[in-house]
Amino acid sequence: MAIVQTNLANTIDASEGKAKLDEYAKSLIRHKAVLARILKECVDEFKDFDVEFIQNECIVDEIQVSVVALDQDVLNGDAKIIGANTEDASYSEGTVRFDVLFTAKVPNTEEVIGLTINVEIQGDVNPGYPIIARAVYYVGRLISRQKGTVFQNSDYGKLQKVYSIWICPDPTHQKRNSYAEYGMKRIAEAGYIDENEARECDRMRIIIVSLNDEGTEFRSDLIRFLSYLLSTKPVKDRKSVLENDYRLPMTKEIEEEMEGMCNYGEAIAKYNRAEGMRIAREQAEIKARIDKVKIRLDDIKNAMDAFHTTAQEAMTAFKIPVEEQDRYMTLLAREEASQGITDEDIVEVFGIEMPDASQEPAGGE
Repeated sequence: MAIVQTNLANTIDASEGKAKLDEYAKSLIRHKAVLARILKECVDEFKDFDVEFIQNECIVDEIQVSVVALDQDVLNGDAKIIGANTEDASYSEGTVRFDVLFTAKVPNTEEVIGLTINVEIQGDVNPGYPIIARAVYYVGRLISRQKGTVFQNSDYGKLQKVYSIWICPDPTHQKRNSYAEYGMKRIAEAGYIDENEARECDRMRIIIVSLNDEGTEFRSDLIRFLSYLLSTKPVKDRKSVLENDYRLPMTKEIEEEMEGMCNYGEAIAKYNRAEGMRIAREQAEIKARIDKVKIRLDDIKNAMDAFHTTAQEAMTAFKIPVEEQDRYMTLLAREEASQGITDEDIVEVFGIEMPDASQEPAGGE
């Protein structure tokens, strides 16, 4: 994997920058050593087991292929999960693409946990719909796709438990540094209660992890680990923490992927600063133009009062271009009718184009 060139910021496109950050984040998440850490911290069934054990013994699936990097310095921590079928399609339900999809076997049991991890790189964690609603749809597809593969006909007792874990590297300030878990449970009781039924309904979990790339205080060890891993800050500032505190094998491939995120993060930051400066310049130019119109309007009204002239005569005396005179007449009429005019009136009448300051930054909020 090539390192991003240093002149990237000169040619970066906003959408391209987001896509590249998303690509690097997904590539980092797919390493078995990373997935094992996520399983230990997120999934109840794995909390009592060592990360290395989970990595080597629990992440197994006969339909998926593990790819080991050919570099001689790459350890097993560079093995990645590549789902053999990460697109779940049906004619009736459409297509869902899972960023990472694999199954993991719970130690000391025959139970298999179906797990999907989705990495969302976006500043706005509410992209026109609640992310939790999308996650509910994902776990629903993970459940429904088991019929005909995990179980046949009406043998629903073999239904596997599924997890959908959403990692938000760049959430809004309010949601930063947070961890939320959702699941199914019995909420009403009356008459005879079958405890087995209560356990059976625990078939799906949704976890949303919002990272913290701005501070040093972390509400959980998982947030700290993923915040260091998926940060766009210099690799040297994060490498020792990942190696020493989390025993993450800092292989050539992992380090290159972290460098890629860092380089694109720097390029996007430079792009956003340049865009901010451009918008500021345009806004200053627009303000100067509006102020000039206001001053000219005052000149026209003062001349009309002092010399008892018409507005047309005053504008001719001030050598106002003919193509602008009708616009000043419109503003004078509005002012007389409403006892004043606003900046918005001037912008509308003179057709001044405002800069698009509402555009989302290239890589986040």
